[in-house]
Amino acid sequence: MSYSINTIEENDSIIMIIQDGFTSIPLNPENRDYQEVLDAIIEQGAECFEGDIPQELLDAAEAKRLSNV
Repeated sequence: MSYSINTIEENDSIIMIIQDGFTSIPLNPENRDYQEVLDAIIEQGAECFEGDIPQELLDAAEAKRLSNV
């Protein structure tokens, strides 16, 4: 899966294009799409993203990775 991050909104959401579809993903650990983004960062790293991965997502992915060890 590939992600293209366009912007971070003030309403605590990430606006992304995911495999040619536009979506807004809340920065909420309870959100399934948010967890899928974290899993993609853990499994594929920056290669699955076009654009900069926000530090907040990198930190959350690292915390998730460490909690699953």
